[in-house]
Amino acid sequence: MPNIRRRTSDVESSSSTFADLLLPDHLARGLSSAGFHQPSPVQLAAIPLGRFGVDLIVQAKSGTGKTVTFGVIVADRVLCSSGHPQAMILSPTREIAQQSASVLHRLGAELQPSGLKCGTFVGGLAYTNDVRRLESACHVVVGTPGRVRCLLEDEKLRPDSIRILVLDEADSLLSDTGSFEDDILAIHGMLPARKQVLAFSATYTEKQMGRLGELMRQPQHVNLCAETVSLLGIQQYYLEMPPLPNSHEQAKAREQHLISILRSVPFHQACP
Repeated sequence: MPNIRRRTSDVESSSSTFADLLLPDHLARGLSSAGFHQPSPVQLAAIPLGRFGVDLIVQAKSGTGKTVTFGVIVADRVLCSSGHPQAMILSPTREIAQQSASVLHRLGAELQPSGLKCGTFVGGLAYTNDVRRLESACHVVVGTPGRVRCLLEDEKLRPDSIRILVLDEADSLLSDTGSFEDDILAIHGMLPARKQVLAFSATYTEKQMGRLGELMRQPQHVNLCAETVSLLGIQQYYLEMPPLPNSHEQAKAREQHLISILRSVPFHQACP
């Protein structure tokens, strides 16, 4: 018999379905074909508010479906009859941007007449390819702040039709130690004044909350991390190590001991 793990209550609601959210048929089909059948608490709480058009500051644990949450909100607002960008999703890394774009493609596959067109614009890749992509139909811009700002300032990306701005992993985008905040503020200022702004993260500092409030109009708060930011289904362990040894031989023995421990315990993430 296969080992079936029951999803915990912070990942999936046992008493609700996506039908309860009264989504359009094309979005319901997109969710089903992408393998999403029951919404998570953050999806139940944030999707109806986002579809209503309010600004949102959403705090929810990693792995509970924040990408699908803003993906549904964005896909619901896009008109495929227009080829111009109508939504923008900013991410702190290339990998996160590509992940968001992949989710949007799947959720919007049923949009008529030809599906949701989502372009990924990140640093480190050819700028000329980005320009060519924007010359064809592109409904949603997903990218890293530096590259998106450059496209806007060079007037390669038309901002006038964009009505939704999503800040994914907003704590990283507005981090004091990062270099994104100036880009975020510049991009926000170049977009139309009347736009919906959505911020998603597992954690926020008080300063970041204040800054987000300055970028939004009477934002609604969805906080599902009141007690902990760790998933209920995740087991966490730690190993307290003795002080660093003095000799090379002792250091080597300590390293081998650590390696043997890591090899004996199945894990997905580790940090010092």
